[in-house]
Amino acid sequence: MTYNIIMTIEDFIFTKTFPQRLYRHIIFWVIYYLFCLLTYFHDGLEKLGFANWIILQASEVFFHVLTQMIFCYSLLYWLLPKLWDKKRYLSFSILLIFLSIAIYWMYYLEHIFVFKAIHFHAGMKFRPTDVVRWFTLISLFTYFPISAGLTIVIRILKNFYLKQKENQLLTRENANAELQLLKAQIHPHFLFNTLNNIYSFTLSKSSEAPALVEKLSDTIHYMITDCKTEAVPLQKELKMLEDYIGLESVRYGDRLELSLDITDDYQNKSIAPLLMIPFVENCFKHGTSMTLGKQWIRLKIQLNDDILYFNLSNSKPLQPVLAKNKNGIGLSNVQKRLALLYPDKHRLKITTAGDVFNVRMEIELQTKAVT
Repeated sequence: MTYNIIMTIEDFIFTKTFPQRLYRHIIFWVIYYLFCLLTYFHDGLEKLGFANWIILQASEVFFHVLTQMIFCYSLLYWLLPKLWDKKRYLSFSILLIFLSIAIYWMYYLEHIFVFKAIHFHAGMKFRPTDVVRWFTLISLFTYFPISAGLTIVIRILKNFYLKQKENQLLTRENANAELQLLKAQIHPHFLFNTLNNIYSFTLSKSSEAPALVEKLSDTIHYMITDCKTEAVPLQKELKMLEDYIGLESVRYGDRLELSLDITDDYQNKSIAPLLMIPFVENCFKHGTSMTLGKQWIRLKIQLNDDILYFNLSNSKPLQPVLAKNKNGIGLSNVQKRLALLYPDKHRLKITTAGDVFNVRMEIELQTKAVT
């Protein structure tokens, strides 16, 4: 079995997993070692020759960086998490001073015992003790703050990156939970109205009842099997929309003037399930069913490249009918879902003027349909 592991630069820099974390530390200190090697220059190149000179240079820089590593890791994994992060600033400052003093003497003793032996082996005279003290002190206030500053900056960026990742994960989880709640609210709302329609036909023993039951069966099957996913094929969503319109329009007969213009060019597009149903449901429930005499509904759905254009108009009573039930739950849900699923990729405009209610919606769809 082959695993394709794709890791971005950000993931590599900030990951907590092993061995990537070890590789990251090694790469950092190798780069810093090369930086120090280029900036820490010894005289005596002509006297020693390049081979002996580079050995002397590389050896001293190695111990120089090794001491900085001890300082940095003591700071990163002891002082900062144990004291600074817990806002024990006074204790942090005192222990930082003691750590700096300890590192100073460690670095000083390296000069006296290690660097002096390296110079002696290379045939070079070592620095006087007074010069070593000043050189050690200068290094403590130059190279050590650089290495410590770099590691602290990386730590800050790492914490920020992990916090952003955590927030993104939490946002996705909240969005998924809210979407499931929204869909759970839409399903019974839609089914309640449809079952009422079928019930009225069964009471009158209409021959239309079997066809309505079949369409409702297809609709339930669609919602149970397909609406569990975040996206469904546009073809299935439009089929369910047409079934719903068929379920609703049958009981109106000649009283309803229905105009449908729905694209049949799906181009392997996918869409979030149940986004258009609440608008159509609203036409029948709060428009057609509340209006006496002749009513009309005009629906046009077109697909242009990746954009779905949804234009729905219907007649409505001039005077709004007040009710205490949850009339607005469908429209408010679809607006929330659009904001969650298609941020900056949709436009929705709902207008009402006189006896006309209109919805214009544009959605940028995914190219590949979900099957």
